[in-house]
Amino acid sequence: MWSIGCGFLCQYHMTILCLMFLRWEGRNCQPQTEALPGFTIEAPAEVTVQRGLCVRIPCNFTVGPGYTLTRDAIGIWYKGYNGDFNEKIVAASTDSSQFPDTTNGRFIFTGKVSAGDCSFSISDAQPGDTDRYQFRLEGPLQFNYLHIQPSVSVVDLKIPDISPTETLMADEEVTLTCTVLANCPGPSPIFTWEGSVNTERTQAHQLAHQDGRLSYRSNITFTPSPSHHNTSLTCIVTNKHGSANASITLKVEYLNKPDILPKKKLIAGEQVTLNCSSFGNCIDASSTITWAGNINIENVKHDQLLHSNSHVTYVSHVTFTPSQTDHNTSLTCTVTCKGISTNHSTILDVEYLNKPDIYPIKKLIAGEQVTLTCSCFGNCRETSSNIKWKGNINITNIENGQLLHPNDNATYVSHMTFTPSQTDHNTLLTCTVTCKGVSNKQSIILDVEYIRKSCLDPIVIPAVVAGNISILSLMGLRICWYIKGTRAVQEKGDTRGDSKLKAQDSDYENFDIDTLYTNSPMNASDINKTR
Repeated sequence: MWSIGCGFLCQYHMTILCLMFLRWEGRNCQPQTEALPGFTIEAPAEVTVQRGLCVRIPCNFTVGPGYTLTRDAIGIWYKGYNGDFNEKIVAASTDSSQFPDTTNGRFIFTGKVSAGDCSFSISDAQPGDTDRYQFRLEGPLQFNYLHIQPSVSVVDLKIPDISPTETLMADEEVTLTCTVLANCPGPSPIFTWEGSVNTERTQAHQLAHQDGRLSYRSNITFTPSPSHHNTSLTCIVTNKHGSANASITLKVEYLNKPDILPKKKLIAGEQVTLNCSSFGNCIDASSTITWAGNINIENVKHDQLLHSNSHVTYVSHVTFTPSQTDHNTSLTCTVTCKGISTNHSTILDVEYLNKPDIYPIKKLIAGEQVTLTCSCFGNCRETSSNIKWKGNINITNIENGQLLHPNDNATYVSHMTFTPSQTDHNTLLTCTVTCKGVSNKQSIILDVEYIRKSCLDPIVIPAVVAGNISILSLMGLRICWYIKGTRAVQEKGDTRGDSKLKAQDSDYENFDIDTLYTNSPMNASDINKTR
């Protein structure tokens, strides 16, 4: 009898125990894979989170027909449920002391139970968080949802992503971004950049996505140069549990700064060819090379020299004839490839001599010695410079000299002395100045004035003068004698006197100029010469 009663009692207790578990686990006392009608749960079966970051596990649940969720309903998440619900609680929808916080606030129940939301989040994920998690409903209605038990896996930090990775252009500023993706807000990691580029200009920020995820980002801004080509740039992401890094190799297309050769003094008036060359790895058939300056370009030729290591040298040859006005002017060569432009300028150093001047410019007198000066100004300074005169003149003396100026200029001077002759009239006289191969010259036409000699002998002229004086003297004496005689006749008033006077008058009338010439010291031939 006792045994029957005992057996009945044990069977009764087992029935009650099964009914109690039925409310928690379903129809059987063992965990089930199929939910009771109306009791459903939706949550991801597997979740992966990086160590030190956070993850949000979305979850929604329903209750069966005839059951209602009230404000008093409590949602609880258990870690690795093994039958003991009190020791494995990690998150609860209430802060009641009956559900102690065992994760230091890292697990947070984020859903609203009365609305059927059972979502929770894990921040600062740690390796010990790897496990399966089970949701249980407590309160007036109690039920253990076994159909889906999300599995959380904590992995090491993933390698961050660096973008963009396309080829960079030398001397063009660029911004690269290092990104770490997280499923929910949490402690921001620390970003560090390492490389040969300038790593001082960095900025960290966050970007929220529509799906609730969050991106932690760090931007680095720098200007690549040719030296950065094929170098490494590394982004390091660090949190308190560890670090991860990603590296890329920078591909920089570049053109070196051009060179203009040869670098030498140019000679005014002498044609020269200068070469502009630029080396780089920017290969483009449509690349261009341009020249800019005040020179008078006569010819331009372009070439490309391809190298075996995917590099190229762009070359341009410019031909021109420099002039004095080109001295100290700028000449620029610009090379452009795929939008990359680089240039180089040089200051032209042109040696020149101005056209010489010959002075004084005046009429020369034949037989009179004269000194002409040839002067030439320029920036060609050379002790061996020379000045030469060329012409049919009879040069007596030449003196050459230099007058140096403080601005690296000089005046070359030559003084040439000669005595022009009648045959030098309308002849060419040239002065040529030469310095370091630079020559310049000036020519003039000599204007020589000459006077014809008189046909009279120098001795005849005084004789003619003396003869004329003698004639005039005799004529004066004769006039005086005549006047005296006339007066004597008038005073005596006699016939004799009159007869004698008449005779004297007759003699005077017979006296002619030939008599005077005959009695003159000069003979007839001398008189003719005078005429």
